[in-house]
Amino acid sequence: MTKKQIKQGIKEILEEGYSQDQIVSEPEAGGDPYVAIFVGSVMSLDPCGRYHHILSPNGVTKKCERYWNNFEACCNEINCWYECGLNGDLCDVFLCYIPENLDEIIIPEKEEC
Repeated sequence: MTKKQIKQGIKEILEEGYSQDQIVSEPEAGGDPYVAIFVGSVMSLDPCGRYHHILSPNGVTKKCERYWNNFEACCNEINCWYECGLNGDLCDVFLCYIPENLDEIIIPEKEEC
């Protein structure tokens, strides 16, 4: 997948907008709330269809490394980023950004147990 195709795919996801349940109201870094949209699993996005663990004896192919570097560069160009594991599954990839209307976002309150 070329950088142009990756960038187009990211733009299409962002154009769809977001729903209330995609707002991360308590970021770990203590920053502003942001939107996190699920885009797929690492295996579905990776050109090799694998999760490349840092200690894996198989290593990362140049094709996969190029893809993830391009994916990150495209995110940066569009003022967003990606994160893995927001819902507890490290294989899930989320496209994240701070929306322009941040002040208008109503953050859902946590239910008391």
